[in-house]
Amino acid sequence: MGDLDGFLSPARSLGSPARFLDEPGSTNDDAKRWASEGAPHGALVHAERQTRGRGRLGRAWRSPPGENLCLSLVLRPTLAPSAAPTVALAAGLGLAEAVERFLPVAATVKWPNDVRVGGLKVAGVLVEGALRGASLEYVVLGVGLNVRGEAPPPGLEASATTLRAVRGRDLSRAEVLGAVLLALEARLGTLFTEGLEALLPALSARCDTLGRRVTVGDETGLAESLAPDGALVLLRDDASRVAVYAGDVVPAQGS
Repeated sequence: MGDLDGFLSPARSLGSPARFLDEPGSTNDDAKRWASEGAPHGALVHAERQTRGRGRLGRAWRSPPGENLCLSLVLRPTLAPSAAPTVALAAGLGLAEAVERFLPVAATVKWPNDVRVGGLKVAGVLVEGALRGASLEYVVLGVGLNVRGEAPPPGLEASATTLRAVRGRDLSRAEVLGAVLLALEARLGTLFTEGLEALLPALSARCDTLGRRVTVGDETGLAESLAPDGALVLLRDDASRVAVYAGDVVPAQGS
């Protein structure tokens, strides 16, 4: 594990117990299996390298060994199943706040699940849940964060970056992981006790999607605001509004 040897989480409720694995297929898959076996809230799975890592919409996500943070957390919140997607928004906010501590520039959130620096992706989150009857049994929060390396993998140079590339020097992954867990604990704690509305001012201020004319699926318009349930509210060209809940956000043609 290198710089993660002997890592102990500074957070009270996240990061323990922990499993640090060399090369699982996917930390989210491992965390889901562990959760189904009874892993408690806050249990952590970290991989040095993933062979079947994935992002939102099933996209592949691969990471060289020893360079990045590839982790999943088991969460057992009291949430309605319909509110599970808000975990990604709260996590994105916490993650942006954590990585910004190590950078000379601001980190922003791209709705619904990316963290960016200078318009380039540095991290992403993936939330998957399991139901027991009509209740949410657990949520697995996956986080991929580019820490080391001068540049992202080939083919992603125009869309992604790393903390090292922005900072100009290397970082301890243990230090970054500790900051991430503390920030996630704070923001997820607020979500679970007060709801997403308590996070909307901070999230909206950091969301770089707002104020831009974008296309999400079949809808195009000005990204005007975030709704209390986490939806992105678009102001269409005909002055009507629509709330979108999922989909790729891309710049609208002509913008």
